[in-house]
Formats: sequence, structure tokens, C-alpha cells
Amino acid sequence: MDLIALFRRACISGCVCSIFYHGLMLVMGKAVTVKQAVVFTAVFIVLYFFWLVLVSRKNSGK
Repeated sequence: MDLIALFRRACISGCVCSIFYHGLMLVMGKAVTVKQAVVFTAVFIVLYFFWLVLVSRKNSGK
């Protein structure tokens, strides 16, 4: 996969996971701020993107 497709996948997964995580926190009665949600989503996207790049590079060598 090219880097744009990997980044798109990371963004979609990050947004979905953030919605589930922060939705669960709201259901449990925890306070959630917009700043917390944005930081969590951004960090998740960056880390997941790097992981996808590393895995795709490792698998493309075979």
C-alpha cells in the first residue's frame, strides 16, 4: 500500500477508536474535554500510521 492509503486508514481507525473510547468514558460518567479527545486521536493516528508503515515495509520484502 502507498503512504496515502496507510495514512487514510490510520485516520479512519483513529477517529473510530476515539469515538468508542470517549463514548465509553462518557457512559461511565468520566469528564471528557475536547482537548483530551483531540490529543488522544492525534497520538493514536501517528502511532498507528507508523506501525502500518513498518508492517507494510516488512511484508513487502517477502
